[in-house]
Amino acid sequence: MSLYAAEAHARTTREEVLLSRLFGTLEIVDREAYLGEILRQAKVEIPAREIASTQIQFWPELGHGSPDVILESDSLLLFVVGWDPGRFDKRKLHLLVENGWKLSPRFNLLLISDGNAAPPEVEELNQDLPGHREAPFRWVGWRSIYRTLYQSLRERKEEAPAKELVNDLLGLLAAEGRAPFIGFHDAVLRDYRESLPAIDRLQTSVRLLLSDLERHLQGSGIQRISPRDGKDEDMPWQAPRVLHQEYADESWDPRLLSVGGLFLRVDYVVGEVRVGFKSNLHDPSAKALLVEGRSRIAEDLHEKEEILLRLVGEEGKEEPCKDASLLARLETLNGAASINGVELLSVFDGARDDLVPFLAESLTTFRDLADSIPLLPLHRYSGESPFVIAGAR
Repeated sequence: MSLYAAEAHARTTREEVLLSRLFGTLEIVDREAYLGEILRQAKVEIPAREIASTQIQFWPELGHGSPDVILESDSLLLFVVGWDPGRFDKRKLHLLVENGWKLSPRFNLLLISDGNAAPPEVEELNQDLPGHREAPFRWVGWRSIYRTLYQSLRERKEEAPAKELVNDLLGLLAAEGRAPFIGFHDAVLRDYRESLPAIDRLQTSVRLLLSDLERHLQGSGIQRISPRDGKDEDMPWQAPRVLHQEYADESWDPRLLSVGGLFLRVDYVVGEVRVGFKSNLHDPSAKALLVEGRSRIAEDLHEKEEILLRLVGEEGKEEPCKDASLLARLETLNGAASINGVELLSVFDGARDDLVPFLAESLTTFRDLADSIPLLPLHRYSGESPFVIAGAR
């Protein structure tokens, strides 16, 4: 059955549409660059010389045990299935394996699903099959596919029509929530500033990054408390300049949140992800307290290379640095008037595979700093100290 006939033949679930678009694109563009790399990610072994001549069959009719797509070459028979672990059908998958083994001893079955790691059911399926056979199940996630396509597109510097085909597929995956955050590059920022589809794609991937981060933070005590979008007059009206998320430890006194807390900031224009702790300075006593903690701040800047210091204010627009002596400005009249916040932060462009655990670890680090350094002023009842450490109950 052809690709378009299949889509017109009640093959209309979102997972099936994504699979048809994916392999429809891979059939047309340079297979070795795109299909070959995806198969390598999925640990599917095929000689490089066979990739270009691999046959791709959409929605073959093999009865109840029919896969969504079949890839066949001289040394490989691969069934491909879009898989939702929430609707796990062990019997159907075993039937697919039985049919595949009947057709070829070179058989593998590739499962494609959401997630950053193979679901545990994949290993269970392999263990349930006869021991004398090589385990046939392979897995790759949509996010890995997106990242692979995107990187291959950048490295090859594709021209039309391949560039448009791959970009359209990336846009579809982003619209379906399958696009991981892949950091900032010059081309990404240029497209973001000039193209509304690129804006939507980038913002969708950042939202997915934030949801992944919240899942990673579960059990740490750190919770997101408020989102804010920053606008810029020079940007298209749909485009925020920054996405600013605030976080707090569940043990912190709620009154602290108005004067400081944890943050994660995505700057779409500069192309940076910043995570850290900010103390808002509302009065001279708050500034004085921060200066008291200067030696401890200097110690942490020295010990942790990734942590930087930044003064925030209309005249205090310093770029992040490791100079704790800048806090001395808070002791002067002019400095006290111009600086309204101090940030301890880490800066990253986002281009790393382990960004989510990196951000979670950074937020935990800054939470621990805030718990031990008197960065947060808090006015209490008469006779009590006007300051507390963030974690004090």
